[in-house]
Amino acid sequence: GMGGGPPPKPEPRMEDVPLIQCAACKATVRRAFHVAKTLRAGGKGASEMSLLTAIAPLCDTSAEAGEWLHDYDMQEQTDGTVALKRMSSHGECGVECATAGAACQRVLDDVDSELAEKLFGDAYSSHDALVAEVCGSQTAGAGLAKLSGNCGQPQPVASPNRPVGEEFLRRAKEAPPPPPEKKKAKKKKKKKK
Repeated sequence: GMGGGPPPKPEPRMEDVPLIQCAACKATVRRAFHVAKTLRAGGKGASEMSLLTAIAPLCDTSAEAGEWLHDYDMQEQTDGTVALKRMSSHGECGVECATAGAACQRVLDDVDSELAEKLFGDAYSSHDALVAEVCGSQTAGAGLAKLSGNCGQPQPVASPNRPVGEEFLRRAKEAPPPPPEKKKAKKKKKKKK
């Protein structure tokens, strides 16, 4: 081994959180909705407690449950706002991913139990209504998570001297999947009997 342990976790840029809070909230609620759906599909039946447990690590970028955040990139827009965009490939989790994680965590810190309750109630056929309810909207106001940068407010503009964020780092390709030959081998074993 190389020693030295894992590289230090990138620190979020907290002053950027309000810039992406609305988008991060939407992404978090959509993700929680997906997690709840998966939990239910597992047939074990979801309780409010199990949902709460399932969504708790969603914003932890170093946990498997938070890996979805690695796919997001913060992109400076011409109007001075910052967009949180889902990229088509997995990224390495740098400062921007950590910042998205912090914005995500802010949502859960505020409304995790309400969110679990609503997901448990399952009154939502799609995540859109739930997203608006939690994150706010131009028509509905601040939403449950009345956060700075919520979707009921005009999107904040970055300060003109804000340092531009890092480029999205595509994650290095993992080892290619094993060749499909393995399947054949399995069949042969069965034939032996």
